[in-house]
Amino acid sequence: MKAPVMFLFVVLLSEATVLAEEPDRVAGLFRNATIEQTEKSIIAALESNSPGQEMSAALTIRELKALMPERSFSCFVIPLMRVMKNESAEHCTRVVAAIALADLHSERGDFAISRQGKFTGCDKLARACRWLTFYQYVEDHPEIAPREFASARIPDDAWLK
Repeated sequence: MKAPVMFLFVVLLSEATVLAEEPDRVAGLFRNATIEQTEKSIIAALESNSPGQEMSAALTIRELKALMPERSFSCFVIPLMRVMKNESAEHCTRVVAAIALADLHSERGDFAISRQGKFTGCDKLARACRWLTFYQYVEDHPEIAPREFASARIPDDAWLK
């Protein structure tokens, strides 16, 4: 073999040996790079002002959170809030963005959802946000069991504060 070809063969062989010895590390690096690129693409879709892309991105965020519950996905909170608060956007897109934001369980996102429940001009979004806020309130207060909902008197705006 010629020297350059032999050198290339040795380099490839050594790389294959390293990859075989550390598959978890390599898979982790690839997974993190892929997730970061996916996050950038989803953020671009949320900022596109295209209802179809925004809705698809919000649904993808829900799927990602279900697949990787340990990851915070905090990079999506602000873009989802922008979509949810955009009064000129379609109400369906805004509701899906609110649901995706609720799935992220961030303090800032939960607060934004509760405020939208009070102050938005869209009745459908307001209703969805009030329900999302209510369920978050119930999740935060496990002492209220589901069978006790009928007898429990929760102040009307307790979960909107």
